[in-house]
Amino acid sequence: MGSINVDIENCNNIVRGNFVIEKGKLNIKYGMNGTGKSTIAKALALFSKNESLSILEPFSSDESAEPAVNISEQLNTVLVFDEEFVNTLVFQESILIENAFDVFIKTPNYDKRRALLDERLKTLKVSIGSDERIIQLRDDIRNFSGKLVLNNAGTKLNSTTSLKSILKKENLFNIPESLKKYSPFIADDKLSINWIDWKTKGESYDQKGICPFCSDELKKGYNEEKETFNSTYKKADSQNLKDMLDLFECFKKYLDPEKYLELVSCIKSNPDEETIIRLLLTFTSDLYYLKVQLEKFQLFDSTVFSDLEIIKLDESVGDLKIESALLNYFRSPLMTEIVDFINKQIGYLDPEISYLKNDMKRLKSLMESTIETCSNDMNSFLNSAGIQYKVGINIDDVGGAIAVLQYQIDGKCTTIENIRDHLSWGERNAFALILFMFYAENKNPDLIVLDDPISSFDSNKKYAIIHRLFAKAKCDGFNTLYKKTVLMLTHDFEPIIDFVVVGKLPKEYLSATFIQNKNGCLSEKKISNGSDVKPVIQELLHHVRDGSLNEVHRVAFLRKYYEHHGIYEHRDVYDILSSLIHGRQFATRNDKTPLSQGTIDNGKKEIQKYFVDFDYDQLIKDCFNETELINLYYSEKNAYLKLQLFRVLMRNDDAGEIEDTFIKFINESYHIENDYAYYLNLLEYDMVPSHIIETIDGYMNRVYPSP
Repeated sequence: MGSINVDIENCNNIVRGNFVIEKGKLNIKYGMNGTGKSTIAKALALFSKNESLSILEPFSSDESAEPAVNISEQLNTVLVFDEEFVNTLVFQESILIENAFDVFIKTPNYDKRRALLDERLKTLKVSIGSDERIIQLRDDIRNFSGKLVLNNAGTKLNSTTSLKSILKKENLFNIPESLKKYSPFIADDKLSINWIDWKTKGESYDQKGICPFCSDELKKGYNEEKETFNSTYKKADSQNLKDMLDLFECFKKYLDPEKYLELVSCIKSNPDEETIIRLLLTFTSDLYYLKVQLEKFQLFDSTVFSDLEIIKLDESVGDLKIESALLNYFRSPLMTEIVDFINKQIGYLDPEISYLKNDMKRLKSLMESTIETCSNDMNSFLNSAGIQYKVGINIDDVGGAIAVLQYQIDGKCTTIENIRDHLSWGERNAFALILFMFYAENKNPDLIVLDDPISSFDSNKKYAIIHRLFAKAKCDGFNTLYKKTVLMLTHDFEPIIDFVVVGKLPKEYLSATFIQNKNGCLSEKKISNGSDVKPVIQELLHHVRDGSLNEVHRVAFLRKYYEHHGIYEHRDVYDILSSLIHGRQFATRNDKTPLSQGTIDNGKKEIQKYFVDFDYDQLIKDCFNETELINLYYSEKNAYLKLQLFRVLMRNDDAGEIEDTFIKFINESYHIENDYAYYLNLLEYDMVPSHIIETIDGYMNRVYPSP
């Protein structure tokens, strides 16, 4: 399957580092807090989007150091489960996740069926839009746009400049008696507009009592004539009227001849205003009806119907036809040809519609089945994780999907509003992780990154989440991250137990490594079952019997072994070992009461089952003295063993200079104060955070300087 090599430099607390991601596998990178796991997740996401890494500027004082990531191959899409995903894509008021249709329903099976459906839709594309007659009709209607306008109800004509021009009693075709002498100019189709404009402008020069055109004295009645002309003729009105007549002329070929003459009479004759408005309203209503029908053809010819519209496709297609009975003016032979052609073309679609509706029904059935599968899947997980809610996925009015959260009580489900206010922090994040799984399935990224996904959950939720995320697919619609390239960055050891020890995944689909950051240098080491991960009891006994280890460590491991078996059942043995560790010359109880010789003999016999050459007096003399412990500390290379030596030295000094949090870590390493049943081989893996061992080294250098 191959692998992806990642080099990272100067990103936050990582100066340099390298790690490998194996393709098609769950890659667990287990490491302590502060290793740089979240930095790795952010760096991969930014790099995949070609975004600046400047937000990951290093913590060092070297201003020339720039964040850099180098990946052995192109990662086009990296999805990261982190706080940003939880805060931006899920739990928005009453919606569980954005784009629920894509996340839950748009499966490969759906895409395949939908593609077949769309192919059939393409066969329904009517050829009406390419007919020259219809193209011309559409252009003519477009040119008329805005001249006469219906109100929203379609019952009246709105007032427009064109309508006002037509309604004027006197115009180019109805010349006032006092202006009849200008008829050769006003009635001339070619001269009228420019002549009216010329005459209007020239009249501004008649103040001297003589004609500005011929210099003759103005005749009696000139002013009355001038006033009549100016109130009757304006260039804009005359132009509007002429344009309307030209437009009516364009529609002549579509109109009933008698109806055409009626329209022209509204301009050239002088009917009453009520008649003009009635005739123009009827014509405009016809025009609007045709305009709407032609737009439907265009829409049908350029878009794919939504899922819900396909169910009613026969109604939609039937609505495309033009009803001749609804037309009053558009009844010419040419218009009859156009209407018959359109309706005939639409009629050809009827057989295809039947097939298409059946396809849509099958697709709907698939959607319903997918929704049921997803809902049952989610709700099964919620139940196993102890989350008392259910998921509901509903199809909305336009064929989309909405995922909601429901609470069930007394057999009734109530949809939860403001989801964030009702889910606990743990429930919200556990729920979000499963939603992320569905989201990732839909996006099909090159790499999925889980940044410490389960560390904060209780054991029950951890198991439920891990089990669900990487379960082997059992059927179609069963989403899972199994066999995908996943990088899990975690400081929680349970994924190592579940996957490496228990074997929840086949070995060929799992890669586990331990990552550590020492002074900014990030490195990783392979983790395998058997030699690296063992039961605590088995591991402790191995170290107790290991003669290559110093006796101080063997005693410490043996005492921890008995702690696991129960102190009270092995009280005598435990007190002998504790006395030795605390440097007591004689074995005593915790309250300093000396142990009897018989107790000591019995305890020694038990100890020698595992520590054959155990001798209290010899060990207290040769090993458990301050000088020897200091020498051992400075010669020891393993951080965990140094921790044990330091803990023994603490019997002589309470190490008050070291903070309680460090002492707490030391005590937990020395005693059983955690709930882990397994842990890595302490001698092979550096499990002690570097800042703790550095603090201890500093203390040792001050209090017990190196010999």
